Amino acid sequence: MSEVALALGGGGSKGMFQMGAWKAFRQLGLDFAAISGTSIGAVNGALMLGTPYDQAMEMWANLTIDQCLAFSERTELRSEDLLSLKNAELLAKELWNSRSLNTAPLRDLLNKYVNEKNIRASKADFGVMTTVVPDFKPHALWLDEVSAGSLIEYIMASARLPGLAPVRIDGTNYMDGGILENVPVSMLRRRGHRQIVAVDLEPKASVLSRLDDNVQLTLIHDKQSLGGFLDLTPAVLRRNFRLGYLDTMKAFARLNGEYYSFRNEDYQELLRRFGFETVSGLEQAALIYEIDRCCIYKPDDFITEIRRKRTEFQMAYEEKRKALKIEHKLKALASGKLRVLNLLPPLQLAFLMEVKAEARQNGTVQRLPIRLFAAVDDAANALSQLNGLI
Repeated sequence: MSEVALALGGGGSKGMFQMGAWKAFRQLGLDFAAISGTSIGAVNGALMLGTPYDQAMEMWANLTIDQCLAFSERTELRSEDLLSLKNAELLAKELWNSRSLNTAPLRDLLNKYVNEKNIRASKADFGVMTTVVPDFKPHALWLDEVSAGSLIEYIMASARLPGLAPVRIDGTNYMDGGILENVPVSMLRRRGHRQIVAVDLEPKASVLSRLDDNVQLTLIHDKQSLGGFLDLTPAVLRRNFRLGYLDTMKAFARLNGEYYSFRNEDYQELLRRFGFETVSGLEQAALIYEIDRCCIYKPDDFITEIRRKRTEFQMAYEEKRKALKIEHKLKALASGKLRVLNLLPPLQLAFLMEVKAEARQNGTVQRLPIRLFAAVDDAANALSQLNGLI
């Protein structure tokens, strides 16, 4: 039996990222001695231990808001992202009429797909993180503390978002475990696990390995936002699933790259050709150009796509030069009077490339306001290197 334990963080519909991680775990042959979960992480952990992968994917692939929430009046959502401004009026009306949101459909969905009997028969331990209210204290529960037939209630409690009525179980009120610990690593530590894989759904990781408890922590997360936590737009779900797979393969050294994905030998080729700083800057440029992150790139294909996007946005920059008041902005920058740069990121990058090119041609050093160009400076330097300008 594996000695590795898994902690799955909360994040609503961003949990599709964890399904992509599960696909990677299967390919890597990884089994876990224990799984802990918070909120959607508790749901996915239960699926991993008690539900065949294909059935769990079926649940996620067909997931809609109506399967999670019931509204007091028949209504049509204007967006599959519940928290979109398009749905603001509808959501406000529902909260006014009902004082809360009805999650009965989610309970029905879990009853259909979560198999408590299989989870209890599993060799792996399973736990959920909750928050006890009104004390607002974290409360970790392991399966051996949960009475038979009650597991789904505790999973519902772990996923009970702030603003919803608490789940009352045996006289105690519970809320979303993510209020106090979104990635439940601590309960695995207290259980004695020292090899832990943590899947964090936030771009800024909330969990780090402490130096005083000899824990080997493998962190899986994406450095970019995965979107809204109630966004069930199919394209967003597909993207997050793919990123979960790719980021997991990176965490286990099967792929490489900071924001984009490359096979190890291809990434090493990029480093040999351009060096680490330039490769990092090229990935930043690719982000600015919104190049697809769901592919595994060959070096030449990656460079070709960056060049194509660079040409595309340079043309747009030149075509809109007068409307964008570029000459005025250049003069303001030269005189130190440029305070705001109201340009989309790809056009900011084109502007900075022009400034740097002009400075090189004149043999001058242009002092640039860091606050205006911090987000695009590394990309501009990398593109200049790529173009052979420096």
